[in-house]
Amino acid sequence: MTSIRESYTIRPPTAKLSLSREMAYGIMGSTQNSFLSTYQTTRPVKCLYFDGASGALGENGTMDMQMLFLYGNITGPLENHSDSYFLWDEYARAQRLCSWLHEREFDILGQGIEGIVRMSAGFEVMWCNFSSPSLQLVSRFNVSVPLLGYNRTASPMPYSKKGIRSFLAITQNPQDGLPAPDWEIDWEHEPFVASQQWDWFTSTSATYNPGDLASVREPSIRLLDAGLVSLYSPQYGHHLSRLVEHEREHFNLTLEGRWQSDGSQRSRQDAMRQLMRRRASQRVGNMNAQDLDRLRLDLKRMVIRVVNADSHESRSRHAVPWSRICDTIVDNFAKRLMHLQRLLAEGLDCDGGSTVRTKRYFASLRERIHALLMPFFEYSTIIETASETPEQQEKQSEKTLASLDRCKRHHLPALQNREVSKAMTKASTTHHFVEEAIEEVMENICTVLIGIGTSVEKTWLQHFNQPTHLPNRKQHEMLRIDARVWHDKIEELNAWLGWAPHWMQCDRLCAWNVSDLSIPLPLPVS
Repeated sequence: MTSIRESYTIRPPTAKLSLSREMAYGIMGSTQNSFLSTYQTTRPVKCLYFDGASGALGENGTMDMQMLFLYGNITGPLENHSDSYFLWDEYARAQRLCSWLHEREFDILGQGIEGIVRMSAGFEVMWCNFSSPSLQLVSRFNVSVPLLGYNRTASPMPYSKKGIRSFLAITQNPQDGLPAPDWEIDWEHEPFVASQQWDWFTSTSATYNPGDLASVREPSIRLLDAGLVSLYSPQYGHHLSRLVEHEREHFNLTLEGRWQSDGSQRSRQDAMRQLMRRRASQRVGNMNAQDLDRLRLDLKRMVIRVVNADSHESRSRHAVPWSRICDTIVDNFAKRLMHLQRLLAEGLDCDGGSTVRTKRYFASLRERIHALLMPFFEYSTIIETASETPEQQEKQSEKTLASLDRCKRHHLPALQNREVSKAMTKASTTHHFVEEAIEEVMENICTVLIGIGTSVEKTWLQHFNQPTHLPNRKQHEMLRIDARVWHDKIEELNAWLGWAPHWMQCDRLCAWNVSDLSIPLPLPVS
């Protein structure tokens, strides 16, 4: 972990540490009094983690949880300073968070919660006590660089007196405490003020694997699944009812959460796009007193469980790895569901087309669905018949229900292991809530896939399995309509899942030496 500060303090008070040198330099590197301090942990340390882009300083909801936790509102203290000033007062925020831990004796050196982890463009740690044996200083040195002798945005000009002084500052003793340059003027003389931002973001984006976004994890950080607190839990009734009401009104949803179409295809496309990205605009906002008290109580109980554990390692071993299970589900289905949606969007030839092309299309569609259902689905020969008897229908229904049950429980741990985890971790209702959420996601995925898979299989056996069964023009039109129905079901499923960040990609990659473009980072938007 690294930090750049405009001082030579050997043991600073509460401070922010970046998990990459490029991030530290990108934030505080371009001054004439910048020192890079590198620290290393001596043991696994426990930290409180605020999820999301909680280190991104903005008014679009990224900091709501911290503000509620500390002040009971999302704007911070109203006295002394304006809201905009406090938004940037990171040291006051860090001190208050660390004080909450210290006042409750949760910050036992070497054993308790010793920092707060947040994500901005990269991960950072608010370290509470630099006297802790859990952290040791590896190195500290001056990373200031000689200033440019001209304004980069204008024609070359001679050194000003101020410029000469700033240029010479790097040769002086750093303990002299020479002032940092005036950012309104001298930043244009700093040679790396532009490139340091690029290096910071490229260092950060290297963590995100565009092929498997769900499995992205900062290698230095591991989530403790026994210590989760989520505002999506049914405990926070007022907060959830307000969120549901907002989404019903904003996205035209029914009481059951289903999207209502107005019949327009363009309207549908826009609605699906908005639904898919709706979580980016969800924010906590202000909470009523009851939900706020519940939040603080849940956080306190969670921290107590973690601090009082025999060891971080033993607690981790007995917890169900919910975060890893979620990653596995997203990695397994995200790309394949979008591929299936786009395959169905291609549809059939509107003019009737050739029978060969239609058969090739259905063969490809059948292959993709088979790959998704193969671990769960039991085929039956009875769907080859044109009409089924009631007994055959009942038997097929039983097999379909069995396939659905296998599918939705495939990624969940065995019941015995879950019961052991609950007992060992003294899990709160959050444990049950996460389990139910995973079951609901899998049940919806499996229900849609098995329904489409059964229909596609019947269509294949009726029209394409034998040369004499090829569809005529009228039947072809019916198949095109079926394909559109299947497409809409997959599209609505993907919109409901809301895995938009995992479906974002560039059609063309930049050349390896491109360095003058903005890098998109996964930060929420208002």
